[in-house]
This record gives sequence, C-alpha cells and structure tokens, in this order.
Amino acid sequence: MYKTNWRCAALATLTVVGTLISSALAAPVLAAPVAGEMNSASPKAIGFDGGVDLSTVQVENGHVYDYTFSTAPVDWKVQSGVWEMTNRWDCSPGWSWYGGRSEEVAAIWNKRKFSGDFSAQFYFAFKMDFVKTPKWHYHPQNVAISFCGDGKNFGSGYSFIVGADNNERSALYKKGKSVMDSNAPEALLFSLADGYPPLEQLHRRWWYVKVNKIGPRIECWLDNKLLFTYNDPKPLDVGQMALWTYNNGIMLSRVQIFYENEVKPDIKSLRVRTPAKSALPAKVASVNPVTSKGTSQ
Repeated sequence: MYKTNWRCAALATLTVVGTLISSALAAPVLAAPVAGEMNSASPKAIGFDGGVDLSTVQVENGHVYDYTFSTAPVDWKVQSGVWEMTNRWDCSPGWSWYGGRSEEVAAIWNKRKFSGDFSAQFYFAFKMDFVKTPKWHYHPQNVAISFCGDGKNFGSGYSFIVGADNNERSALYKKGKSVMDSNAPEALLFSLADGYPPLEQLHRRWWYVKVNKIGPRIECWLDNKLLFTYNDPKPLDVGQMALWTYNNGIMLSRVQIFYENEVKPDIKSLRVRTPAKSALPAKVASVNPVTSKGTSQ
C-alpha cells in the first residue's frame, strides 16, 4: 500500500494504467517527498517495474471525498428543489441516479467546509421529460457548481455555470459578478434549435465538469477541455461547495472533492435549537441565483 501526501490527492485524480499514474490537473501526481518519506518521485520506489500485479496496488489519502450516492447522501443538504434517487429516462425507468429538479432553483450544498487549494469534479446528465410536456424534452443549460460559499447563497463565493444565459456561454462568477466567460463551441451545451441530436449526444450522454482553485488561480474545465483560467487578485479561501441548476432536471453519477484543509465546525455550533414557529423557508424567486437579476424561462 502506498500513502500519498495531501497534495497528491488534493490536486490529482489517481489512476493506475500500466506503469503510469496520471494527474487530473495535467501535473505530476507523485509529488516531491516529505522529509522522512520514501522517494515518491520514482515509480520504482513503489514497485512499478513493469512486472508487478497492479491489482495489488492500493493508493490511500485522507484528503478526498468521493460520492457515488450508493448510500444515503448524509454529507449533502438540500436547499431547494426535489432531490432523490430517480430514473433518468421515462422510456427505461430501471436506470436511476441521484438527481434534482425544479422549475426554479434545485440546489444541494455539501455540509463540509474547506480552505486552501481545492478541486471539485462531477459527472452530470439531464433528466428526460422533467416538465411533462412533449416526450424527449430537455433543457441543456444552467448547470452550476459554487465553491468558497457560505452554505446558503451562491453569490457569496465563486460559481461556475455551464450553459449560462440560456446556453449562450459558460461563465465564472465571483460574489455575483461575472469575471470570466467563454462562448466557444467547447464551452456550450447542445442547442435544440435545429432539432433533436443523435441519442448518444444528449439522451445517453454524461458531461464532466472540473474546477481547480490553486492559490489565486481558478481553472474551469468541461469534458477535459480547459475553458478559461482566472487569476484572482483577492482570492476567496474558505467555504462550502454547492451543485445546482435552474429550471431544469439533472442527474449526478459521481462527485469528487480533493482538498488541502477541512475546517471543522465549532462544537458549540452543533447544539440543536428549536426554530421559532413563524420561521418558514423563503421561496426561491425566479431570478438568477448568482446575480439576483431576473431570468427568462
């Protein structure tokens, strides 16, 4: 068994292929060794000599949360919308994943708080016929990840929105203001204006989104293509992560969080308090949840 230091996992997806370990951030996975550790820069140091049975190799790190939603999602808090194990296709109801839907905002927050360098990655697909209008109805737009937030408001941190503004662009927001965007073809989802695409391009497809926060640099990726990089002169450092969509239905097959530090809550804040009888959840308005401006449906 080989144990990495935190940076190996916080900044990389570890995959063993033959004698290679490839990085999710296009950087070497095996970091420089910490004093007292083996020389991890050499593959031979962990037995990769070409003749080793890789089924015996095990890589561990405590700075990763990996969610496949095969068990109860106790690390996640539903803020709005309906989130449940649900079928993706009306025509084949036996295939189910964890998903959320709403005609307004459907959002879940991870309960954990992180600081320092951070990478979040997730796979999503669109739910079929979510509004119960014509069959094959989809909304390929407005799928977002927020991070360094306060656990309540998307506009409190960063938000990377794929297919923003009715799929006119993908954009990065900081505290409600757009700081970087792209309308290049690789930054957009499918448009249904010209008719329904082949099944494998929308009906059966999964998209892969990744955001990396490394010091002041934020990278936004879609399907392993770097859309843009933002160097923040005053970077945010601490907060929670959310996944959400607007006027849509999405499915999540896997979410991974690689982090440098986890901020543990004050034990006093965990005391259960009885809410006032008049405290009712606020209705989510039909506005852009990041900028608080009106959004057309």
